[in-house]
Amino acid sequence: MTFPKRLWLWMILFFFSISAQADLRFLLPPVSSPAVMYAAFTPLAKYLSQAIGQKVTLSFSANLENFYNEAEKPTAQIALFCPISYIRTAHTEAYRPLVAVTPTPGGNHSVIVVRKDSHIHRILQLRNQSFVMGDPACAASSLIPLSLFHEVGLTRKSFSTFRQSGSDQSALMDVAARFYDATAVAENVAAPYLRSGSLRVIARADVGPGDLLAASSEVPAMVRSRLTAAFLQAYRADPAALHALGGLAAGFQPISDEDYNVLRTLYKDIHGVALNPKIRQEALTLGIPPTFTPLSAYRIFAPLQATLSHITQRPVRMVIPRNEETYVADGRKGRFDFALLTPKMVPAENNWMIPLAESVPNRREQGLAIIARDTAQGTKFRLSDPLSVAYASPYCSGKSIVTKKLHKLADGRTIVWLAVGSERAVFTHLADGKAQLGVVRVATITAREKELPGTWSIIQNGGDAPAWTLAANRRLSPELRDRVEKKILALPAEAMKDTGFQNFSSPRP
Repeated sequence: MTFPKRLWLWMILFFFSISAQADLRFLLPPVSSPAVMYAAFTPLAKYLSQAIGQKVTLSFSANLENFYNEAEKPTAQIALFCPISYIRTAHTEAYRPLVAVTPTPGGNHSVIVVRKDSHIHRILQLRNQSFVMGDPACAASSLIPLSLFHEVGLTRKSFSTFRQSGSDQSALMDVAARFYDATAVAENVAAPYLRSGSLRVIARADVGPGDLLAASSEVPAMVRSRLTAAFLQAYRADPAALHALGGLAAGFQPISDEDYNVLRTLYKDIHGVALNPKIRQEALTLGIPPTFTPLSAYRIFAPLQATLSHITQRPVRMVIPRNEETYVADGRKGRFDFALLTPKMVPAENNWMIPLAESVPNRREQGLAIIARDTAQGTKFRLSDPLSVAYASPYCSGKSIVTKKLHKLADGRTIVWLAVGSERAVFTHLADGKAQLGVVRVATITAREKELPGTWSIIQNGGDAPAWTLAANRRLSPELRDRVEKKILALPAEAMKDTGFQNFSSPRP
């Protein structure tokens, strides 16, 4: 009798597990209270259940640690991820993106905010002030402000207090209540405080890719396809379900894992950890010199990336190494399928890369600039002796072009040249006070001013910057290289305007 009872119990458990596996779990992060999240997502779960012919059940996580633990369980589930929680989870678990969440207005920008009556008006004035971070899983609240601080030489130790609150709403309330001087969140999250006038913005930056829905590897490919189609059709098939989401989402749009590489680049810059996706990306690579910030580079070079992807019929992934030496070394190892090279990089990469097209400079935007950290309002900029000048060295510097002008500007002072590795590092050295002046491309500082207005000043224009050359890996077929060259030369004149280029022309012999 004992054995049949055990067998019967095993059969019950077996059939119960099959029934349980038939449900698809929809894992929600702790971005609001359970009541709010369930009310917002229950209509969507019912719509998805009908659309895919499989019951979708909601599951809520009480805190971020619990969310990560649940997301890593080997079960068929979809999850709503903030960008940082996604790249962290996709690094260890095989998640596939389904759709991106279309944010409500302001959701694609990160803002650093202070009280309306605060004496702080620029990001550099946050030094020795207190800062509280919001949701650590969301780029707008954590990674983006940290990257902005990094660009101006601010670290956690630069603040009198630097604390993690755990949620955006707590951080905003802490600043409004005068417990801290500043915080950073998505602009749409801060909107009520900005409208009421209790808080104001001192810096704004693009977030890049935002929240998304992704499926675990246990979800079959056919089900993933049905889910993606259902999400994309929700605005038409069940507008009420979409409306119930309120400020959490305005809709859904296509997305791919490659779109999150910009945040992976930032994460490695800030935390020193490479969060490579567990599912390998089958993409071609486009090398970008380390001049612009990663977010600016991904935005500015998007037309070139899209063109290369269209021609090759393959995804193209941007790669932005931290400094020029690494960039050249990676090129010499054949790690780029395509790359933008400065004149000094072209011969250095000759064994692996072959030039296809050369940029035509826009003289106003492509020129060089001699810059300094912006001084306090009403204070005249003063040069001291010796005069320290930061430049990229050795491949992007433009040092030889501006030497004559800098000697005139120095007026007899000794010039100490500081080779700092990249144009990005030039800005950091100025912010840290390690250099008085810097040499960069005008296009680079123009992009910086959009993110961090009033941080640097152009002291003098320094002449035309050297053109960049688009090169292709020699292992690519001649036929493909020829097609790429023809398409690149036919790009519209305004396609690359934010880079400082007018367009591309045939490379010089």
